[in-house]
Amino acid sequence: MADHVYKPSEVPKGQRWQHFLDYYKTPFIVGVLLIIAAIFILRTIVFAPEKDVTILMASEQYIDYEITGSLNEDFQSMPLDFDGDGEVLISFDFVHLDPTAQPQDPEYYKAQQMKLMAVLSSATTALQVVDEALYEYLAEEELIGTYGELSDTYGHPPEEAIKIPLKELRPFSKHQTLPDGLFMTLRPKEAMLLGNSEKKLEKYYTQVEALELMIQ
Repeated sequence: MADHVYKPSEVPKGQRWQHFLDYYKTPFIVGVLLIIAAIFILRTIVFAPEKDVTILMASEQYIDYEITGSLNEDFQSMPLDFDGDGEVLISFDFVHLDPTAQPQDPEYYKAQQMKLMAVLSSATTALQVVDEALYEYLAEEELIGTYGELSDTYGHPPEEAIKIPLKELRPFSKHQTLPDGLFMTLRPKEAMLLGNSEKKLEKYYTQVEALELMIQ
């Protein structure tokens, strides 16, 4: 016969805390963790302020994440407050895909591959900083736009793919700690999965404007 599970009201007062630990500790902890996770998701995704510019930085070379602090400071001086909230908010998505490190840490390499796939599949990031290897990959996937996407071709043929050395662009030019061999590219409009969304189209054009401000 199964043991009788006492209701809290049936447990003597001095034993109620132990009764709680015996029967409800695990579900209580799981419930608290779920609440914390839900609050984190709401704060970081649902209620997080919208970024003015999002930039993918994907390369085989390691890029120090701490560079974002000083880069953000330099972006503040540029007219990039597209949503008019009084702040310039820049977001960087870093992906480090070093094939030589794959044998030593295959899980990390796989995680970075999955992250790149997730960013590319979301089709929300138009600005892409890549090295030569990642540039070739994006070109094969038809994810490199041309100067014809811009309002000015800056002396380039409209059909020429955008591949600008990163250190020729503001505010990246003053940061000597950035690795050499990085290029700014632009995802073409037809690859942005815009559909009929005017908001997505407007967001794309703000990213194009941000690139043009970096070129000037």
